[in-house]
Amino acid sequence: MSLTLAFGAGLASFLSPCVLPLIPSYITFITGMTLDDVQRARRVALIHSPLFVLGFSAHFLPRRIATLLGRFL
Repeated sequence: MSLTLAFGAGLASFLSPCVLPLIPSYITFITGMTLDDVQRARRVALIHSPLFVLGFSAHFLPRRIATLLGRFL
């Protein structure tokens, strides 16, 4: 239940009126292209976006794992 609730809350915050308009800006930042270029080269955008998420996760995930390990020990 908590995973479903967390996913729903994350989805709701993603679709909120203060975040949704920023999505085109994030896509152009991640790909380094203008919005028109992104629409023509969707494949590049689809490759760069998961790489951005992986890089972002690689920065924060070790800290989270260390915290969980510390609490466990």
